[in-house]
Amino acid sequence: MIGAVPVLRVAPLAQETVLSFLGRIACSYAIDAGDLRSCWQWSNQAPRIPGVAGPRPDSEILLNRAGRRVLAELCGVGSQNLAKALPAWNRAPGVFGTDEAAPQPLGLWRAGSAVHAPVAYACRSCTARRTGQPATAMRYLHGWQRVCPRHQQWALDAGDAHGLLRLDLRHCPDVISAQHRWTAVARRARNGGVDPGAVFTLARAVVCQWWDQALDWRRERIWPARLHQLAGGDAGREFWWWRAVAREAATFPELVTVAGSLLDPGMRGLVRADGGGERVRPIPADGGFCRELGSRMGRPWLGEEAAVNSSPSLLAWMGAVLREHRSVSVPGCDQDPWRVRREDQPVSVTAQLRRLAERADGTTSWRASVPSGERAWIQHKLRETTELLATLDLHDTGHLAAATRHLIDTLHQGMRGLDQAMVAVASAAHVGGVPLDHLSAWTHIPAPELQHDITEHRETLEGGGS
Repeated sequence: MIGAVPVLRVAPLAQETVLSFLGRIACSYAIDAGDLRSCWQWSNQAPRIPGVAGPRPDSEILLNRAGRRVLAELCGVGSQNLAKALPAWNRAPGVFGTDEAAPQPLGLWRAGSAVHAPVAYACRSCTARRTGQPATAMRYLHGWQRVCPRHQQWALDAGDAHGLLRLDLRHCPDVISAQHRWTAVARRARNGGVDPGAVFTLARAVVCQWWDQALDWRRERIWPARLHQLAGGDAGREFWWWRAVAREAATFPELVTVAGSLLDPGMRGLVRADGGGERVRPIPADGGFCRELGSRMGRPWLGEEAAVNSSPSLLAWMGAVLREHRSVSVPGCDQDPWRVRREDQPVSVTAQLRRLAERADGTTSWRASVPSGERAWIQHKLRETTELLATLDLHDTGHLAAATRHLIDTLHQGMRGLDQAMVAVASAAHVGGVPLDHLSAWTHIPAPELQHDITEHRETLEGGGS
């Protein structure tokens, strides 16, 4: 297809996807990437994002032997060097089967995360420095590899379709330093015979569970400030959008701290002490482990306000530590302390943005957004109020003062019940993503007062009050 055009040498980036590499090769030859891909026969359709032209940027391409030979000829780089740089290079033989040795060049589309690891946008400045091209490239980058210290940027996932490629970290030095701290955490994990990736996954689940609840933490100041810094100074009306897009970067310093704490033998000792040592007892909400973890995270109040029970993944880890210490095997309980249950995995950015879009379009139903237990509480309060008001008798022939007082008392109780139901509805909607200023306008309650009422309601609900 290139014809008489001389072959240009285009070197791959370390851990680059083949799709990204082909795009840069096409750019070097000044041709369309789709035209270049016609050099191969394709066994399936490219993954796509609805409404977006071209393949998903986090897609990967697997090539059979003839296909890999064509790629090597196009870029002018030897197969050995390509195999070192491109993780997908050696993944193809087991996929094509008998077609691996077919004479025609074949290509197969896959999701990058299913082939090797998460795919993120490479730092554009680093790409230009290494290749001489100011091109957009995609590389396999784990969650602990997203910081570019040289250019103070955070690489975002390539498949989230929110329009951003990276976040500016110039005002978030703690995020940059966290990646340096992770190196020591990973080394400690390997020395202890633990997969650093498993430690990262568990710590990420813990901090994301806290992140989801942190809006109700009255003393939390670090995450809101960092989120606004990542948003360029003020998230403003796009607060919920930024909260989804910047979550991984905003929580990364705490993630590294939690990961290091989970590997610390001293912290395990605090878990055993909180659990009663050899004498089994319930883990206290504000035990030594949570107090020390909060201190390490710069939140001395964490053990009191959030405690272990706010994170199912952390509670599961503590239970596994205690069972291991007591040499106890409990049916239905995983013995691996680093395993994160599927239901405890953080919701993806894509799913969060989809929900936000649905709310903006008004397509998310009340039933889908509000937990059944909270709907039942509201329904009970409304039924209770309705029954109370139904007892009013405007034909009461008793003494005027006594009858009037009874009517007014009953109305007061009814209004109190309706007020509680209104706050409960506002609370459920706020948790579901409706901005507080909207709820304030609808309820005719000033935002600060409404926030106070919502906080009191949630404390009552979590405490099992009526």
